[in-house]
Order: sequence, then structure tokens, then C-alpha cells
Amino acid sequence: MRFRLVLFSLVSLALYVLLALGSDVEPGTRFLAQWYRPRLFEASVEFIGIWVALFVVYVIAVRVAAFRRERGFFAIIFITSILFRAALLLGSGFDHTAPSVFLYGPSPLTVWVAGVELGLTAERVVAIVCDLGALALAPSLLKAARLPLGAAIIHGWNPLVIKEVAGSGRIEVVAFMLLLLSLRLIQTNARWPAAIVYGVSLTGPLMLIASLPLVAKALRARLVAALALAVVGWVLAFPETTWIQRAGWPPAGALGGSITPALVALANLFVTRNDSIPLAIILAAWALFVVVRAVRDSGDARIPCEALTALGSFVLVSTQVLPWAFVAFAYLAPHSTNRGWLAFTATAPITYAAIEAGNFSFWLGFAQYFVPCALLIFFWLGPPPRAGRGPRAEAGRKA
Repeated sequence: MRFRLVLFSLVSLALYVLLALGSDVEPGTRFLAQWYRPRLFEASVEFIGIWVALFVVYVIAVRVAAFRRERGFFAIIFITSILFRAALLLGSGFDHTAPSVFLYGPSPLTVWVAGVELGLTAERVVAIVCDLGALALAPSLLKAARLPLGAAIIHGWNPLVIKEVAGSGRIEVVAFMLLLLSLRLIQTNARWPAAIVYGVSLTGPLMLIASLPLVAKALRARLVAALALAVVGWVLAFPETTWIQRAGWPPAGALGGSITPALVALANLFVTRNDSIPLAIILAAWALFVVVRAVRDSGDARIPCEALTALGSFVLVSTQVLPWAFVAFAYLAPHSTNRGWLAFTATAPITYAAIEAGNFSFWLGFAQYFVPCALLIFFWLGPPPRAGRGPRAEAGRKA
């Protein structure tokens, strides 16, 4: 098993080197450039080919390692994860400015980093360090939930994580790492440190507010301190505007949105032309769903899995989504037996085609979300892992 994992890592490493080298190529000299000259490398034929190959290897590797409990497997996963990110640093990176969209726009964290003027290469290094720090938390988080250590490969080898972190230097992963750390502190019953760390994480992208109902149950009154830290951070970063304006309200267009834009369009046809009404109804339905799940007594050990459900469902009902938001799926997916979440990280770069074209069409949205949503439902309805492979089987043998 370990030999096969090492073999797959060598194949992936070669593909990441190709991805790094491809990012340095001028648009006019790329393959098929005489017919198609995309501004973004993510919209090129070369990127699509490498991306598909990376995910094929990734899926096979997950099947090989995700249910292994030996520490040696995690060591291999961590070392190879470092190598993959280092390989992507060989290239110049994917330095493009994504549009500011609702709940996925600037945050105090990104504003402060931009103020330091680190440069893209330094930002990529900072993002890699924080990303690996989040991966280093995996053994303790997985052990608390009695899950196999090998599941860390879901995060460590995920191509979207590696591309957005080592390629684009997404500083948002700092907030994702802090969120994971706060969840780990909750698992250890360190409530006050968890509240402080969680409050700092909320100075990251506003999408993290989706975790509030879940964390509120664990922190109780300490949540006030966390929210106070977050509010201070936002006020200091944006003293002249309201947070709702910085969040990008009202949303313009449907860049990367999935379920909500379609439902709003249907409401415009048959119910009302006021977009705010269906948006409010969808948000209320999501809030009810998350609160009901938060009230359930699933225990602190399963809080990362519940956080995935809360954040994942929030992203799916968002009117606009940028590809880096799906990195949070990969961070939390090791704690879930539903592998359908990983499909969203595979199709996330389709949004870059929309950025290239200047709009997000129905067919782009269909291609990005139909298969992942279908797989999510399939794994949710499907049987548990095979006997002898998954955590449930392990628990059965112990019983």
C-alpha cells in the first residue's frame, strides 16, 4: 500500500511541475493559441488536461490511503504534500484579480496582508505555511473523532487546495486554518482559547459566519467575546463603510452561484420580480436547517463534520461563489464519509472560465454543480464503507 502511495505521489509531483511550468507560458504561445487565447491559464486547454489527470490520481490515492490508520501513512501524506506545494512554487503563480462578490470579497485579513505589500511569492509562502499548519492539525482532529489518519490525504493531496494555496497564494486559508484550530480547541474543552481563535478567524471571509450556530452551541456566552473580536477587526479595516457594503450587497450577477440563482429566476417567472424575497426565504430555510443540526447532540468530537455541513450548505445556496471558497470543503471533508464534497473541488475552476468570458452562464453552472450535487446525494443515500475498510467497521470489531 505504501509503495503504491509513493508511486502515485511521483506521478502527481510530475503533474504539478507541469502545472507550474505552464503558468509561466505566455497566452499567445499556448497550445491552440491561434484559435483560442485565454487570458487566464485556468481557462486553457493545457490546464484542463493537467487538472483532470491530477484529480484522477487524487481519487485513486484517496481510495488507497483514506482508511489507513498507521502513522506511517500520515507521514508519507505530509511529506508528499510539502513536495507538491514546493513544486508549484517553481512557477510564477496564478496572479489574477478575481471580482469581489457577495460574502466572498475583501476581508480585514486580506486588507491587512495587502497593506504589508508582501508580493505574490511571499503571499504564496505564507499561505503554504498556514495550509500545512492546518494539515498538521489533522491527526489530533481525526483521532478525537476516531477516524483513520489516512483521511488526511483528502486535504493534503487535494489539487484545488494546492493550486489556490501554492499557485495563487490565497490568504483566506489563514482564516480556514484558524477555524480548524478553534474546532480542535473545542474538542479539548479549551473554550476560552477557542473563542479567541474563532473570533480572529471571523476577520477572514464572511462565508465563515455560516459556522456561527454550530460554534455558538459549544462556546455559549464565550461567543460574545469572539464576535467582539471580529467586529473590532472589521471596523478597523473598513471604518468608512458598513459591513454589508463590504460584503458586496446587493449581489450583481451569479458568478459561480448554483442553487439560489436558479430558484430566484423561477421566482421571477411565477411569483415575484423582487429578488430580495426569494433570497430571504432561501437564507431563512438554510438558517433553520443549520440551527436544527446544531441543536442535535452530536458531541464535540464530530464538530468538524458538522462544520462541513454548515459551510458546505451555505456555499451551495450562495448567490455568488469564487473557486477558493471550496478549499474549505477539502479542509473539513476528511471528517465526513460522504466523498461527494470532493467533487465540488474538482469542478470549482469552471468559474475561471466565467471570469474569462465575463459572465456565468446556465451551462457553466450546470457543468460545475450537477455532477457534484448528484454525487453528494448518491453518497448520502448509499451504503456505509465496506466491512474492514471504514471507521464503522472498526468500531464494530471493537464492540
